[in-house]
Amino acid sequence: LRIAVVNVCVIIKTVTNNMESIAYDRFSSSEAEINHTAPKFLPELGRQNRKMYIICGVLALYMLILTVAVGIKLSQVSQEVADVTLSLKTIDSSIKEASNPLQFEIPLISPELIVQGKSPCEENWVFFKDSCYFQSTIMQSWQSAENNCIRKNAHLVVVNNLEELDFLSSIVKLQVSYWIGLVEKEQGQWSWVDGTDFKATKHYWDEGQPDNWDVRVNGEDCGQLHARIRADKRRLWNDADCTLACPYICEGKPKSQ
Repeated sequence: LRIAVVNVCVIIKTVTNNMESIAYDRFSSSEAEINHTAPKFLPELGRQNRKMYIICGVLALYMLILTVAVGIKLSQVSQEVADVTLSLKTIDSSIKEASNPLQFEIPLISPELIVQGKSPCEENWVFFKDSCYFQSTIMQSWQSAENNCIRKNAHLVVVNNLEELDFLSSIVKLQVSYWIGLVEKEQGQWSWVDGTDFKATKHYWDEGQPDNWDVRVNGEDCGQLHARIRADKRRLWNDADCTLACPYICEGKPKSQ
């Protein structure tokens, strides 16, 4: 816009100079004509110069106002675009969550409501349905965790159905992954530690899992309950390096059995 103003002023200046040149030529043509026209021409030339400067000033002011207005409008449009982009990201995130039915919100089960009266489980164990569950407070490798469960006459938890998975999701800590009794003894051949037929049970792998991440030297051959940042989200499965130190969940029979 400023360049346009300068160009207009240059054009006006050029026209004025041409007029001065023509006037000069006429002025030189005859001395008699000079004497006759000079008193009238000089004031006229001054008025033209003033008009030119006034026009340039007005145009410059107009362009300045227009530039400010355009800048403000661009700022408003940029903010609107940013708001729309944020809204689209939020919608996209919601769609991705909704596209995975296993990640819907679940009603959390309070351990205190699981059993009425005296618990049939050992101290620090929680009873649900026909099993007792122990949540470790220490972190160990998968094999060490399984050995500890065996010493407690139990095994790493075997997830048989969605109801059991929701129960486990309600008692574990947030942002922590837990070892479960799932292991890949041969490539692509997952199995449960208690002998339950893995192919006969439903699978609750998290999105993109199992990925058997090759970056790790030992691969990823052991199953976990995957960490979550929200308590109302179901804890799905993840495959991980068996040598990682993680907390774990043991599953055993009640004392009366």
